[in-house]
Amino acid sequence: MHIHAENVAFVLVEPLYPGNIGSACRAIKTMGFRKLVLVNPCDHLVPEARWMAHASEDILEEAQICQSLEEALADKHLVIATTQRGRVFHLPYFTPAELGERVVEASREHQIAVVFGREKSGLSNDELRQCHLVSTIPAALSHPSLNLAQAVMLYAYEFHKAAFAEEKRYKWRLANQVEMDSVYQHLQQTLERVEFVPQDNWNHFIMRFRRMFARATPEVRDVQLMHKIFQAVDQYLEHGSGKPKRKRNEHSSKDSK
Repeated sequence: MHIHAENVAFVLVEPLYPGNIGSACRAIKTMGFRKLVLVNPCDHLVPEARWMAHASEDILEEAQICQSLEEALADKHLVIATTQRGRVFHLPYFTPAELGERVVEASREHQIAVVFGREKSGLSNDELRQCHLVSTIPAALSHPSLNLAQAVMLYAYEFHKAAFAEEKRYKWRLANQVEMDSVYQHLQQTLERVEFVPQDNWNHFIMRFRRMFARATPEVRDVQLMHKIFQAVDQYLEHGSGKPKRKRNEHSSKDSK
């Protein structure tokens, strides 16, 4: 799943502090986004904003400036309002995580805006009515609420995570039964060579290792590693204290990358 970041805009309505704008630039760029829209902002190109943007000054300089929220949303197909305040009218509130997959899907062919209100008062009810969905960040306390740039970061992160969760997920290559049996056989052979004798019998002893490894769900690379350990012991026994020759392990292939 891929998000079309160029179709997702982060809209800040009348931001009061240049530092928040700069930090928001850094947040969205870190998560792969570039579109920042400012509605009646303070002076967003002062040094404070540039300091906080840090390596994201291009986002700051390319920000779209609008005179009204209507102007900012004119070409948008899906508009998400963010708020931390309860409202008199009842609307379903979505968390950033719940919106992630929907934003990813919609971004393929549609323009999306995520709207953030003023630091002191948020979005007005009239501004909220211009949006299609309402979202809030679950918090233990309503006050103090999150800083504006922190809120932008959370939404940008959740959208990025929804887009790349599957691609970033680790791909397990679990060892099969035959591969694991070869480890137990190699273990027993090596221990027998050093004249180790279990207290009960080999079947019970190896079963303890089977239980331990089963809980660990070894991968193919883990099996290869265990073979190499046993192989090192085998080579030492063959060559004594001298430096052992490199010998291909008959139980395993090359290490997986």
